[in-house]
Amino acid sequence: MEYKVIAPNDKDYPKKLKERLGKEHLGEECPKLYCNGRLELLDKFTMAVISADSIGGVGLMATNQLLFTIREYAMNYIGAWHSVMETEIFRLGLWKKCHNTVTLFTAKGLAAETFESFLLDRFYPPMDKFPEREEYFRRAENGELLMLSITEPDEKKHLRQNILKRNWIACCLADIVFVPYGPKGSKTYTVAKKVAKTNIPVFTLEHSECTDLHKLGIVGYNRKSVEKFLEDAGIKKVTIPKETAETYILSPEKYVSMVKEKKPTQIDLGISKK
Repeated sequence: MEYKVIAPNDKDYPKKLKERLGKEHLGEECPKLYCNGRLELLDKFTMAVISADSIGGVGLMATNQLLFTIREYAMNYIGAWHSVMETEIFRLGLWKKCHNTVTLFTAKGLAAETFESFLLDRFYPPMDKFPEREEYFRRAENGELLMLSITEPDEKKHLRQNILKRNWIACCLADIVFVPYGPKGSKTYTVAKKVAKTNIPVFTLEHSECTDLHKLGIVGYNRKSVEKFLEDAGIKKVTIPKETAETYILSPEKYVSMVKEKKPTQIDLGISKK
């Protein structure tokens, strides 16, 4: 896949990342970014999403309830979109098509990963039936998506160290971070613990499944209380044209998760232990 390399001293390098990393703040070296697509999506209000893959059915439902509120606010979503929970959020990221954008952040190199391979990995059966699938492919074809990587271009595997670093950089590129699930000992917990020590606003569910995250000082919200958090962060609800809204049937009353049981995903099966 064609891609650009953006070094920390380039004028297009994301200002937010340079400000957060650097010696005067977190004291980390800014990584080179490999990108394909609309880099300006990162200038929008951005929410990073990281979630462990072992979330149960109750946690899935609690997260979906929260998303019925979050989806009403215009923002750019950024994440790996690999775990079951992340994939469901990825699907809802383009709800009603008209006000959200999505940034794809792969742990592979961009000489190995394409928009097509990334999307097909996340719309495998039965998820290939999601109506947003066609909208994602349309946006990819029309140059409306952004894909990022911090991994050397020829890397074809999901290496653990690249996954952890990718998730951390995604959080540093965001205005807020949503962690639906991250039990102690998971890669998500490791990154969430690091985020909790920064000034990046981070939140999770108001649910007992998130006790480990609550103990890190990460506040949990429900469908109603998350509104104040989002509006305090500086974003507002979007008015959806009636004719657009009527083309979608997704609602809290009608929505049924496509995922019924816990199951491993491709990322769990493909990670190298190097």
